[in-house]
Amino acid sequence: MSILMNVPTLVSGKVLLREINVPVDAPEWYKHMKDPEIHTWMGNDIPVNVTEIRSNLQKYKEIPHIISWSVINNETSKIIGIYWVWKPIENEDGLLIIPSEVERISKQYWRKGFTKEARKLVYQYCFNTLKADEIHAQVWKDNINSIKSLEHAGHICYKEELKMIEKYKSLHVECHFKLTREAWLKSKLMNSK
Repeated sequence: MSILMNVPTLVSGKVLLREINVPVDAPEWYKHMKDPEIHTWMGNDIPVNVTEIRSNLQKYKEIPHIISWSVINNETSKIIGIYWVWKPIENEDGLLIIPSEVERISKQYWRKGFTKEARKLVYQYCFNTLKADEIHAQVWKDNINSIKSLEHAGHICYKEELKMIEKYKSLHVECHFKLTREAWLKSKLMNSK
């Protein structure tokens, strides 16, 4: 059972974001997650089997402080990704902040507009429905494509910090980005068709 009883369904031309359906999504998502390249910038490894994917998807549904979606390709009606955001929290200045957002899109859909459309749907939901004032995201400095994607949406980097990536047993720079409502309204992504 989902902690958030009504995960909203969000729809664009290429993608539909809907509540994660573990029995339906796990086998297909497992196929995508076996690609080693999708894990380059993630803290995890290639899943061992579909049972591990089922467990992960169920966890995403049950974490009380996030809203999670399956990203569905409208042409095939199959899962091609996962997207989640933290529920807004109020900071000391009274601003509603989404502290983090994460998306995982299968490599075969990279640079084809699927992430862009999913992000636009999620950000519209965060700003218009959840009434967030800011959306924050974290990305490794060497992950150039993710940085470009965030900047296209209007994010600015406000902090960098050195962190250990346990998977690689080495230190890397983590960039902290934020997007204000005002920057979103002026962004290329918001104003794209």
